[in-house]
Amino acid sequence: MLQVVLAMLSMVALLVVLFRTDWYVTAFCIGVLLALQLYALIHFVERTNRDITSFIESIRHSDFTQRFPEKGGNPTFSHLYKSFNEISDSFLKIKAEKQAHYLYLQAIVEHIGIGILSFDADGNVMLLNHVAKELLQQPHLTNIKALDRISTQLLDVLQKVGNNEKALVTLHHNHDQLLLSVHATVLVSQGKSIKIVSLHNIQAELEEQEVQTWQKMIRVLTHEIMNSMTPVISLTSTVASILEDEMAARKVGEPINEEALEDIQDGLKTIERRTTGMLHFVKNYRRLMRLPLPELQEVSINELLRDVHTLMKPDFEKENIQLAVYLAPSDITLQADPEQLEQVLINLIKNANEACRQSTDPRVEVIAYGDENHKFNVRIEVRDNGPGIPDEVLDRLFIPFYTTKKQGSGIGLSLSKQIMRQHGGSIRVNSKAGGPTVFTLQL
Repeated sequence: MLQVVLAMLSMVALLVVLFRTDWYVTAFCIGVLLALQLYALIHFVERTNRDITSFIESIRHSDFTQRFPEKGGNPTFSHLYKSFNEISDSFLKIKAEKQAHYLYLQAIVEHIGIGILSFDADGNVMLLNHVAKELLQQPHLTNIKALDRISTQLLDVLQKVGNNEKALVTLHHNHDQLLLSVHATVLVSQGKSIKIVSLHNIQAELEEQEVQTWQKMIRVLTHEIMNSMTPVISLTSTVASILEDEMAARKVGEPINEEALEDIQDGLKTIERRTTGMLHFVKNYRRLMRLPLPELQEVSINELLRDVHTLMKPDFEKENIQLAVYLAPSDITLQADPEQLEQVLINLIKNANEACRQSTDPRVEVIAYGDENHKFNVRIEVRDNGPGIPDEVLDRLFIPFYTTKKQGSGIGLSLSKQIMRQHGGSIRVNSKAGGPTVFTLQL
């Protein structure tokens, strides 16, 4: 207001001097003074715009160190400068917290024992932890296309692997071979597609698992062979001893002992039966180890269940057990091997039949479910109202040759599990004391 009053007085003085006197030098000086006053007034009015522009520029360039004088200046701008400084302090605090979170996450990423690699749609690397650098033998990596000189297979997998998909890649470093498990997650951040890939060398675990598998297999074979051969050897020795005694008696002219012949005959039959059982075991083992790959074709789940129901119904009617099959509301077709899936269902339904025979109202249900939340295409449950499966048996159900049946081979569930794995699916069991027992196939 003072500047406006002074400018108006200068303007009045200029008019008086110009029209009442001939003091041209004085008029010129007053005119210059008036121009300076008007410039100062405009500069004062535009100061707010300049300060706001300066503040926005500092925000745009993330420069939160700029401070505005809250005291000692024009009191008109004190409140504005105080607000600017408070906003800068808030942004500075957020930036510090963001940096702390970044350092914290970076420390976690560097600490974990799995390689982490993230890159955008153009292949520009955004994150590469030290484990990934060691696996790829790349101290610096700006774009994944540079991995072409290491492994074209790895580069192809990194570019093509989708969200929540997995792949295996073999890398050769000098004389070492790495088997990398690649797992990808794709997300969109600030409008940019980012792929996060974990790289895990499973070569050692695979070799360890292979050794354990061979050890288990050898233990099973040794156990079965010893259980079969020990009594056979003992019985063979007994038969040989009886036969030697009879041959010695024949030499001195004694008649043949009918009881001894019967013992020899019984012993030979027992040996034959035991060796036949051993041969059956070896055939089953060979069958388990040589499961053929599925021959994929279009399979209707509901049609498959109808066929299995037609096939199993006579056996259930003979045992007076109810078999109920509930089809999916909408038919689902899958790429699968119908014969192998049918074999899995037959195994499970037969087991359910045997499990519930002693129940008061024996019942087996086969239920098919359609897609739910896009987690699977189809789920098939085989339920029985039998007495349930004990916990100690539940943990061993899928172990080859383990069985609780007197006449069982112990490979049915093992084969079923292998078949489901080859189809990219799974088999699970849920049971409790008193029943029910539910086997779930998920594809």
